Amino acid sequence: MMKKGKKILVLLIIGGSFFFWQKGQEKVLFTTTPTSIVGNIPVFVEPKKKIEKEEGILAIPQIGIKQEYYSFSSSLNTVSYGIQKINACLPSDKCTLVLASHSGTSKIAYFKKLDKLQLNDKATILFQNKTYTYLLKKIVHQEKTGYITIPKNTYDLVLTTCNKENDTIQDLYLFQKVAT
Repeated sequence: MMKKGKKILVLLIIGGSFFFWQKGQEKVLFTTTPTSIVGNIPVFVEPKKKIEKEEGILAIPQIGIKQEYYSFSSSLNTVSYGIQKINACLPSDKCTLVLASHSGTSKIAYFKKLDKLQLNDKATILFQNKTYTYLLKKIVHQEKTGYITIPKNTYDLVLTTCNKENDTIQDLYLFQKVAT
């Protein structure tokens, strides 16, 4: 019984020490390396999300996506956080809105099931209390160069992610807006 009490006391001391040590640490968004080592145990410190309102919400019910994205100028607009908005286009504008996300296995790989989509599948964006509906019209595979090529004034929404089978290929899902 005495040994169990000592173990609990040691754990409380280590935990309390870690709490006070952690308060003084700078936090890095979604680090993949330990921010510290406590008793040979790597410790990952995930910062609190900044309080910032999303610009819109992308929903694709066929593959279970319902995820917010942030404005083009937001510090939260990055694939390291979730869905990244590639340009300043708004769903209410006559332009091509381009969104990107990971397709791997992490919790921020929101586009991991895009390859399950079929032509004429529906995507919606909730923006300023209005729902914009899009239909998938074409799927394109391009060489990954850091740039994507989209036919001008042809598509209203483009979702892009890395190809799961070939890491030199970028997949583009090209949608047209449904008239409302």
